[in-house]
Amino acid sequence: MDLAAQLGVAHDDTLALAHARSRVVLASAAAGISPPVDGVMTTVRGPETLAADTAHARRPGFSGKLCVHPAQIATVAAGFAPTDGGPRWARSVLEAGEAVTTVDGHRVDRPVLERARRILGQAVDTGG
Repeated sequence: MDLAAQLGVAHDDTLALAHARSRVVLASAAAGISPPVDGVMTTVRGPETLAADTAHARRPGFSGKLCVHPAQIATVAAGFAPTDGGPRWARSVLEAGEAVTTVDGHRVDRPVLERARRILGQAVDTGG
């Protein structure tokens, strides 16, 4: 919200802040640190709006979202939980081994293996 105020744009204008938000995610990756956590949504109630905002944060690579009210926790947790097929896909990738190969017609190499490990780590952390 601070940057939005400095820029003179609405804090919930996803297009106006897209460049800055993407740079934060990319800087974290370049530094080799955990992905950033997205900021708060000022609307306390309204799970549909929060779910859409959470999906918007997850898409470029944020790893979570700050909450300002306990009513937001379940929606945000669900939005960052692995997708239904994610852990199954990740297991099939890891079972294929460490060598470059294919799984379900898609190339699997080191970056794909790392993504699969991250998905399974999230599944364990969230009980999935």
